Amino acid sequence: MESLPTLRRYRRHLRATGRWLVRSVRPGGGSAAYYSPLAGWSRPYPETTGYLIPTLLRLGCEYPEDGGEDAALRAGRWLLEIQRPEGAWSGGLHPPRGGGRPSVFNTGQVLDGMLALYRHTGDPRWLQAAARGAGWLAAGMGADGLWAGGDYRAAGTPSYYAHVLWPMLEVWKETGDERLLGAARRGLDAVVARRAPNGVIRGWSFREGKPAVTHVIAYTLRGIQECARLLDAWDELGPAVAPALERLVRRSELAGGRLPGAFDDEWRAHGGYVCLTGNAQLALCILLWEEHEPDLRLVSAAARLVDAVCDTQRTGGPAGLRGGVAGSSPPWGGYMRLRYPNWAAKYLCDALLRLEERVRAEL
Repeated sequence: MESLPTLRRYRRHLRATGRWLVRSVRPGGGSAAYYSPLAGWSRPYPETTGYLIPTLLRLGCEYPEDGGEDAALRAGRWLLEIQRPEGAWSGGLHPPRGGGRPSVFNTGQVLDGMLALYRHTGDPRWLQAAARGAGWLAAGMGADGLWAGGDYRAAGTPSYYAHVLWPMLEVWKETGDERLLGAARRGLDAVVARRAPNGVIRGWSFREGKPAVTHVIAYTLRGIQECARLLDAWDELGPAVAPALERLVRRSELAGGRLPGAFDDEWRAHGGYVCLTGNAQLALCILLWEEHEPDLRLVSAAARLVDAVCDTQRTGGPAGLRGGVAGSSPPWGGYMRLRYPNWAAKYLCDALLRLEERVRAEL
């Protein structure tokens, strides 16, 4: 298993990444979507500002002096200010051009932050905001478990919207609103029905018929896994993700953790780059799987994926780059070319924290 020097390395990367994530939260409260060496910090991004709040709160516990808790609270207050009257949040960067449109996926991700702040502070306004957003999501879902509008780049509901169903169930757990349970179950049934014999879940790409980056593959798998946890249905839903995860573990073993950035529906690699966000997310998915099927091989596979991300990261240098995680390796690759997205940093922090816990359990 991993050595104490490796754990010290993980701590060093966690501290650097966490500080970068805190710096991404702008004075107004929203987290910049990315840092560009050419253009600096972007406009804030409501979607990822929402789901990085739980990470900021955890970082605030690990390193109180770094300002994670304050950054999380500022981000939350900003999200409350920009919540739409119907309960949704708009898609894209803020302020949205042309007034913006309510977004299914972005709203789902903001729920995660609202719930984290409610659980952290006990202040009911966070839960009320989450309940309004989840209610809007449930009202817009059809009887077939799909949404008719509010999609990003796709004509129909993509399979990675499993990552919306998970936060809806979290709100159900807090409020007991059975509408949310019914809607999430319908959506989950629709996504799981798309699983192909080779483990691919059809429709998990940004664009129909195009290769899926590992970022959205992980969204899909993690969404199903977390729904299984909340519904106490691992025996039912675990088999829906296991074949895909096993294939990805094997690819990681062969490539030393440097997974191809995208795959088509026949598991053919595309792109010639590594999607670093996807690497970190898939490490989390593998560790969640390993909780139910203990196997140090899976822990090792997750570690390889995380190590491959850390190997690309600068822990020194200019503030905008120090601790950031590029979209791709090499940085000019096909995902978030020459940019350092806040969600890549968020998922690396999450993966480092979970991996460290698992490794320490073996020492």
